[in-house]
Amino acid sequence: MLLETKKTITNIAHACFFLKKHVASYERFLSEHIWDMNQLTGILIKLLINVLKDKLYIHGAFLLAVDTTHKAKASKKMMGVQKWKQNNENNYIIGHHWAIAGLISRFANRFICYPIIARMISGLKNPSHFVCSSEGVRPMTFWDTILAVILQTRQFLENQNFRVAADAGFANSTFINSMIDEGIHVITRWRKDGVGWDDFIPHHGKRKRGRPKKYGRQHKLSNLLNAFTPVIVLVHVYGQLSRVTVLTRDMWLRDIKQKVRVVVVQTNGEPVILVSTDLTLSPEEIIEIYSSRFSIEIAIRELKQHFGFGDYQCTTPISIIRFVNLSCVSLCLWTLMLLPQTVSSWLSHKSLHESELSFTQGKRGLRRFVLERIIFHNSADNAELEKMAEQYEPVFRIAA
Repeated sequence: MLLETKKTITNIAHACFFLKKHVASYERFLSEHIWDMNQLTGILIKLLINVLKDKLYIHGAFLLAVDTTHKAKASKKMMGVQKWKQNNENNYIIGHHWAIAGLISRFANRFICYPIIARMISGLKNPSHFVCSSEGVRPMTFWDTILAVILQTRQFLENQNFRVAADAGFANSTFINSMIDEGIHVITRWRKDGVGWDDFIPHHGKRKRGRPKKYGRQHKLSNLLNAFTPVIVLVHVYGQLSRVTVLTRDMWLRDIKQKVRVVVVQTNGEPVILVSTDLTLSPEEIIEIYSSRFSIEIAIRELKQHFGFGDYQCTTPISIIRFVNLSCVSLCLWTLMLLPQTVSSWLSHKSLHESELSFTQGKRGLRRFVLERIIFHNSADNAELEKMAEQYEPVFRIAA
């Protein structure tokens, strides 16, 4: 957090001036030292549960947000670097593709995401991860990595009940059916041209020849607001209490193993279609859970801006994975430090225009603490720093 530049190994060594270690020791720490990143992640999750407690329970269960992000890398020495297509069909990036999973907590009407696991997604042209089975060895697919991240999280949570919130990119039968098989509920956004079917209602009388029908009447999901009577509900969306018009219906979707709850939300433009495999959730709860997913996008932005998520320059896979996951650990710890109930006294100097969870404020407070306690306090014997605070205040402001 002391660094304004990239969080490379060399710059980190320069910022940690209070440690008498050479830059090579940091590289060995990531690549050669024998320590378990999974064990560290497990300890982090236990810490989050102990500190946040019931704030991690969103409508009766843990809530896990899953998303992906790209990081441009051109080094041919790094495994897994290849061309990836981004959201725009004509936009490509050469580098790594990462899957990130984070636990979501709720403070009042605000949601905060704590990224706990980051895994590199293996490409097909330059694979970095493989699946070994009785059928042989093959590169991991995109959905293999996502499923592995979620199942590993379940192990860390000791099989406690949790749900998964994901964006429209995960509205895929491969993903949803695998979650159904594992007994994990999913809340996601469905495509606007999707269709659904009611249950088949058999007619009285002589049964027709052939296989019995499984589906009944077909509906285009975006037209449900016009076909049936919607209702107005109050729901907290992005920190505000809003009145929204919704239509809720339990239906069958193409290639999905079980019935799902479809919630169509009326907007000024095209309706928003949400899908939940948990049929016990109300439409208000489904909308709120999906809207909380946006917090992981904020967490990814903070990882890249303040915690050096993509600043790794090491070439071995274990070093890269450790570097990225330590960035996630750092964000989680700093978020816990900035919470109102745990904030430290050295963060008392904050701007009125910054939020309580501003990492810029945290960085400024850390620099001030370093100047006060390490540099000025140790520059003279028996220095009374509190009495000289006014004299040093201009220096603190310029440096911090």
